[in-house]
Amino acid sequence: MTIARNTNAAAIKPVTRQCVIIRGTVGATVEAGEAVTLQSDGFWDPAIATAVVKNAGLAVQGGAVGDEIDIVILGEIECVTGATPGAIVYVSDTAGEPAETAGTKSFVLGYAKSTTALIVMPQTVAFS
Repeated sequence: MTIARNTNAAAIKPVTRQCVIIRGTVGATVEAGEAVTLQSDGFWDPAIATAVVKNAGLAVQGGAVGDEIDIVILGEIECVTGATPGAIVYVSDTAGEPAETAGTKSFVLGYAKSTTALIVMPQTVAFS
């Protein structure tokens, strides 16, 4: 089985005692469970590895442009299906979708704890 974002919004659940959750305003339509990244305009958009990703989290719920949503930036969240436990999870070349293989511009989102849960632990980007 291949990792995929769980499309059942009701199943997207952070493990709240083990998560850092922030509120963010979305600048594009976002679906629950999508990987999102903070853009230079201050809005969170679906993350895509065809462009440089400097930070990322996972959307707890969906939203339209201008909506505020919860975003897990560190910790465990139930949000996928078919993940390989222990596998590194990346931002993919498909906007918002996780992958177990690196996209064009590799960015680590975290790792799979189980077939359905990820530990969000984004890579640190060094700037010079």
